[in-house]
Amino acid sequence: MATAQVNQARLAQQEAKEKQRQMWLERAGKELQAAENWDSAKKPDTLAKRLETMVEVSNKTECLIPSDKNDIRDRSRAVTLKAYEKYLDILLERAMAATRDKDRQTEKNEILKEINETLNVAIKLGTSQKIRDAAKERLDIIRQTSAVGDSSKAKEAAEREAARKGPVGVQNEHRTFTRWSDPALIVQVGGRTFKTADWSLGGMLIADWPDGNWDPGMPLDVKLSIDELEGAKVYQEKIEVVRYIAEKHALACKTRRFASVLMQIKRDCDAADMEPSA
Repeated sequence: MATAQVNQARLAQQEAKEKQRQMWLERAGKELQAAENWDSAKKPDTLAKRLETMVEVSNKTECLIPSDKNDIRDRSRAVTLKAYEKYLDILLERAMAATRDKDRQTEKNEILKEINETLNVAIKLGTSQKIRDAAKERLDIIRQTSAVGDSSKAKEAAEREAARKGPVGVQNEHRTFTRWSDPALIVQVGGRTFKTADWSLGGMLIADWPDGNWDPGMPLDVKLSIDELEGAKVYQEKIEVVRYIAEKHALACKTRRFASVLMQIKRDCDAADMEPSA
């Protein structure tokens, strides 16, 4: 009788801890969702500090398991990086506008200082070489453009800036996470096997997907593994259809839960020295 009571008490304690864990993950998910909507025109330092505090608190929280804490850290870092990349775009636009006005040269110099600080933070957070190079190119354009805009270099630079399509950081995308095409992931759905065209911590684009009525929000049970990695672990996951891209025969999907296996797959890539690339 005493043993049964002990077991019952232990089970109740475990259930209470799991409930607390799910509540914690739900709050973290809402915090990150709100962070994704951060005003790109505002300096992200406050946002970064808030997410950093959340990560620190999560690391000390006993109800969370190690993978939960890693997921919170990785998603917080990704959201913070994207905020700095978007803010970098805004600063570069402001700098170009100030450059063309001879009465705003002091302001331009202040903006350039902030650009360097913001870019350094983005680099520390892991921004891509592509974004670094694009930022450098636009800074060169700004430096070559005169205030009056009547020199040959200024006119050439202005034409280059006008021809530039989309902001340097987000490339007309609204995705929170960096997309990788290599290594591809193997996706098994209902007995059929596909590969990803690209994937990220929050979703994937599945290639060679058959035509059909793939409505947004439709749930799919999938098995995922890393292509070309011998002995790669197979993970089960629930994903949700975002849209079917008919011209590409591709299905865009996103994860349905906060702590998705895509984060574990990224860690498996790192452990195997397979650095994902675009």
